[in-house]
Amino acid sequence: MIYFDEAGNSGENLLDLQQPVFLLLSHNFTLTEAKEILRPLQAISKAEELHFKNVKKYAAQQRALIECFKHPLIQEGRVYFYVAHKKFMITIHLVDRLIEYVFHKRGIDIYKGGFNLSTANILAILGTSVWDTTLYDRVCVSFVQWTRTADNQDAVTFYDAVKALYRTLQHEKDRELVQWILDSEPFKEDIAESFEKFGTDATLSCFIEEIQYWSRSLNADVDATFDNSKQIEHWKSYIEYLRHLPPAEVGFGSRKHKYPLPLKSLTLEDSKTCVELQLADLMASYLNYYFNVTATGREDAFAQQITDTRLVHVLFNRMWPGKEMRPEELGMEDTRGINPLDYLAAQALANPEAYAKVERKKRGGANG
Repeated sequence: MIYFDEAGNSGENLLDLQQPVFLLLSHNFTLTEAKEILRPLQAISKAEELHFKNVKKYAAQQRALIECFKHPLIQEGRVYFYVAHKKFMITIHLVDRLIEYVFHKRGIDIYKGGFNLSTANILAILGTSVWDTTLYDRVCVSFVQWTRTADNQDAVTFYDAVKALYRTLQHEKDRELVQWILDSEPFKEDIAESFEKFGTDATLSCFIEEIQYWSRSLNADVDATFDNSKQIEHWKSYIEYLRHLPPAEVGFGSRKHKYPLPLKSLTLEDSKTCVELQLADLMASYLNYYFNVTATGREDAFAQQITDTRLVHVLFNRMWPGKEMRPEELGMEDTRGINPLDYLAAQALANPEAYAKVERKKRGGANG
């Protein structure tokens, strides 16, 4: 069994200055192992349920938590996590939802060679350190609002924000980059058809990536237990749909993954009755605390003590802005493969009833 918990989920407020990072962690410790790891903390805590938000209030419990995470059971192959910079997530969605749509209309696959990744990196660098940051923030906030409502007035607000940013740009290359976003405006109604409340949330994409990791690591389909999550509850029917797709390897370069989703079962459970989920919460929340401190540039002695633990030795993936631009820097030089969006679209067309059922359930249809 693989146990999952998330930390730093601030809902639609993806520009929350206090929580700029989202993290999803998973582990495969048994109940006996989880209790063994948590022994130093359980020895001094009287709480029925261990939560990081309570532990970090007390110096003695902080020290005990550090001791927990020094346990030799914590190692590569037992713990895995995915960390996402929320503002960069919005930038990625700007590329995937708008720029990709425009280039697809032109017959260009932006996923080949990692062009989508390099474009997101360039946008993130320029939007946060070169252009007017207030205007770029307005673009990001209005985009998230539009994706949540799919409302035409919110679309107008978003494109007005993009145009305001465009008018301030001095360099032709910068204007060309933002023009790619503006070129999506004539298709805004078609684009908005795919929008929904949790569309810009990272939970689903991180969960799918982690399921792929565990399946490769264990060479088997995965049983997953997730701490109660609105996002996973919302996506549960879609996850089930992915479990029954025909076999295929999709993606390019280092970003390939396999369908059907190698998930045997998915259970949502209250962490109050599950020590394994409490361990997942403590690890996820401490790591997220560390990455929040890193992202904001704060000084924090408790966060820095993570280097004394074994958590720094586990594998992880990240959705984080970088300076990598060339395919070989991105691990995307191999352009052979299947476009993942094309594959999913083809499956929806091949089995419209199954896909329609998923959409009804996601949107709360009574007959789903």
